[in-house]
Amino acid sequence: MKNILKLIITITKEKTKGKAFLFCLLSVLAVNFCHNESVLAQEELKDFDYWVSLCDLLGSENKYTDAIAACDRALILNPKNPKIWTARIEPLLNLGKYPEAIVSANTAINFKADYSLAWVYRCQAFSGLGKYEEAIAACDRALQGDGNWGKETAALGWYLKGAALEKSGKYEEAITAYDRALGVNPDFSLAMTSRCQAFSKLGKYEQAIAACELALKIDKNWDKATPALAWYNKGLALRKLSKYEAALASYNQAIAIKIDDAPTWAEDGYVLGILGKYEQALSSYEWALKIKPDYSLALANQCTALNRVGNYKDALAACDKALLGDGNWGDFTPAIAWNQRGNALIGNGKYEEALASIERAIGLKTDYAEAWNNRSVVLWYLGRFQDALASSDRAIKLNPNYSQGWFNRARILRTLKQYPLALAAYDRALAGEAKSGDNLTLADIWANRSVVLWYLGRQPEALASSDRAVSISPDLFQAWYNRGVVLSQLKRYQEALTAYNRANAIKENDPSVLVGKGYALMKLNNDVDAIAAFNAALKIDGNNIVAQQNKEFVMHKLQQKKKPLPAANPKLKN
Repeated sequence: MKNILKLIITITKEKTKGKAFLFCLLSVLAVNFCHNESVLAQEELKDFDYWVSLCDLLGSENKYTDAIAACDRALILNPKNPKIWTARIEPLLNLGKYPEAIVSANTAINFKADYSLAWVYRCQAFSGLGKYEEAIAACDRALQGDGNWGKETAALGWYLKGAALEKSGKYEEAITAYDRALGVNPDFSLAMTSRCQAFSKLGKYEQAIAACELALKIDKNWDKATPALAWYNKGLALRKLSKYEAALASYNQAIAIKIDDAPTWAEDGYVLGILGKYEQALSSYEWALKIKPDYSLALANQCTALNRVGNYKDALAACDKALLGDGNWGDFTPAIAWNQRGNALIGNGKYEEALASIERAIGLKTDYAEAWNNRSVVLWYLGRFQDALASSDRAIKLNPNYSQGWFNRARILRTLKQYPLALAAYDRALAGEAKSGDNLTLADIWANRSVVLWYLGRQPEALASSDRAVSISPDLFQAWYNRGVVLSQLKRYQEALTAYNRANAIKENDPSVLVGKGYALMKLNNDVDAIAAFNAALKIDGNNIVAQQNKEFVMHKLQQKKKPLPAANPKLKN
């Protein structure tokens, strides 16, 4: 027909052609018009089926924008078809265009009020917008509908309802919904994994682990997820049970499947930090931040690890980035960044700023035991010891098992020379969570405990405590230094010298170590090396009175040795 119209136009423009021919041509067109109209209707129907099929095909190939365009072409031909309005929703959901998805769902429902698939997609769109009550209502309508789920089943309706309930904090109801989904489809690994996640949020970690393990055993129907999700959630539950090595193994399995998952890398770093493996933790955070540079939680935890290795400048920068990041804090809040920012400022000697930052953390989370503990630390540095004790009391009241809280309380009491109370606090710290966590913290408690025992005059116990610290963390400077002090007090000078040499290998040219080393050498009558040690200490700290006094003593001793001995009276021979 288009060709005929072109021919008419051509003839009309040609001067040489007669009107008679044009009349004949129009007559032919008139005769065939009704027949051609019927052909066009058939072609349009054929085009409609083509666009519908193309919409489905492009959607399955993840070409979501093109799929929507194909659905729209089909709707031009048949705008009242609920199936096409519903087919259009899935690519919209995958593009995160939730308001448009709701409009399409509403249109489909207007044409077919009990259409289960349209209602379930409406449920999914409302969940995407964080409107969980509306989502739950839509899923209920889907489950009460006509049972037309397209390629899906009612399992999807129960699963999405469970997910919305879980997001609403209704974990028991969510588990019931997931169970219903699994009743329809027992091989629904994604629903089983979500069940694992809900159990974790209820604190039922053993049940959570069992559910995740079953999901991995089934290993079917993950939708757009992978088994990495189950490994990740299993790791979370193991971490909550303080099974840190097992949690790391689980995260490693997740990373092997999905290497570009920032939350898994961040969790891996968090557990490594708990175990005191800070350099490895920092490596995991770097991976997380390569994938997601503005990931608030990863940045805050990176700040924590940098604080623990003494890199306070970079820690402060990481915490500031966290507070300006994407706002994804996982199970935490921005309080973690404000608290660790305070720690970084303490490390930089900016105590008043640190106090303000930590109090900001407490303002956001009043039951934050760690922030109350850090407040006690900064108040201790500021010399406000009674206020520091009050903050320490708040920390350990919130978490009676909080080793770091008891440890800092012991340090404050030691400063106040309340040694028996300090010793009791160190013992409480050892009985707390540190015994199954960070080895460095545990060793630090034993090392500081040895100091209190030394002040109490209980030298053999002080030595045993420092020995315990060394056995847990062989590279802990303070443990070797304390061991040297106690051994000197016990007059075991050769062993003391060995301990000081180990301390010096870990932290070179520390004046206190050099003085201790010099004292041990002096007692071993190695006067020349003793003077060298005291000189080294004075080169670093010219006002070190102990080094100066001991140096003068040894030099005087050497001077005395140089004096000629009095002549012996000759004895008469018998």
